[in-house]
Amino acid sequence: MNTRASLMAIRIGLRGLVARRALTLMTIIAVATAVALLIALETVTYGVKYTVGLEVKSILPADLMVYTSTAIIPEELVNMINGLKAVEYAAPAILTGAITGGHDVTLIGLSTSSFNYFYPQLTQGSLPLGEDDCIISQQLAQALNVSTGDYIYVYVPQGISGTYNVLKLRVSGIFSSIFGGLLGFQVYMIVTHLSYLQSQLNTGGFVNVIFIKVAHDNPTIINGLNTAMKQIIPEAQVYEQQSIIGSVNDVVNLINVFFLVVIVLSVVIAGLIVAIMVLINVRERRREIGIMKAIGASNGQVMLIFIIQVLVVSLIGGLLGLIAGYYGSVAMVKLINYLGYSIRIVIIPVPEFFALGLATALATGVLASIPPLISVIRIRPAEVIRME
Repeated sequence: MNTRASLMAIRIGLRGLVARRALTLMTIIAVATAVALLIALETVTYGVKYTVGLEVKSILPADLMVYTSTAIIPEELVNMINGLKAVEYAAPAILTGAITGGHDVTLIGLSTSSFNYFYPQLTQGSLPLGEDDCIISQQLAQALNVSTGDYIYVYVPQGISGTYNVLKLRVSGIFSSIFGGLLGFQVYMIVTHLSYLQSQLNTGGFVNVIFIKVAHDNPTIINGLNTAMKQIIPEAQVYEQQSIIGSVNDVVNLINVFFLVVIVLSVVIAGLIVAIMVLINVRERRREIGIMKAIGASNGQVMLIFIIQVLVVSLIGGLLGLIAGYYGSVAMVKLINYLGYSIRIVIIPVPEFFALGLATALATGVLASIPPLISVIRIRPAEVIRME
């Protein structure tokens, strides 16, 4: 195929797109819509996973959480773990269920030094200063209609006796969480001083949770400590940070299956419209194709006219889809927040998604154009001219 013939095919192809503006525009919109859905849904899904990872690491900035239902872990054990070279820190805590304002809440007691590790994202106020100070989640503050400086009463059940320890806590700060509103899940959490909880709940120098952070995030050491904790404290349940993140991501991936079906359907529809565009162009130009073949044009040169049209339409639709998809994901998050779901999803432009979107647009156009382009090979100059 010589260069002159190729350039002529390109010009003819571009003129064909301009001549059929409505069909060209409809095809571009179809391709752009498919790519936009792909980019928007994948970007939001990635944003949820990324933000969940950050949130879990913020709430649980430790590789392991050792938990027992009652406070049977001596703080001396925590001190021993802190003495291990492979351990960056081990933080003791009390974690228990409680009730306030008619709502079930998670009550956590942390040592003063541990707040350096578990620094929450405060939206109001400050970290607990006084012994009876606490910080509460934004969702709980809204449910109780309280602000910083207000006092709340927290009822902590005592075993199975049906009695409660009543704590009067001053709200010194309010923190946010991505989990609030996500899939209808509400985070009702209260964090206060460990020493205060120990004195009020009469646990002495015992705790029921240890947060362990391993130096350099070494998986071998994490697995070793996991096994050791189960042996030392048979009653304990040991949770790994990465396992928690993985569990949340599994839920997000399950939802993403529905998104994938929507994306596939939109790509199929875009492909059908591309195929229709090519088929219409081929049928309308049968006589022109016959004449081009009669004067010596090869099948490849003739097909190049329509391939150019498909590539141009797919490229324009793909680029528009990339822009619309990214900003659509931003708008999607704003809409979710506008509807009352306080979800902080970090939207990040991911180059791999843009490349995938553009490749999908081009591949859809090329593959969808193959069946109608085969008919170009079957057009015989003599038959077309005789029919005319």
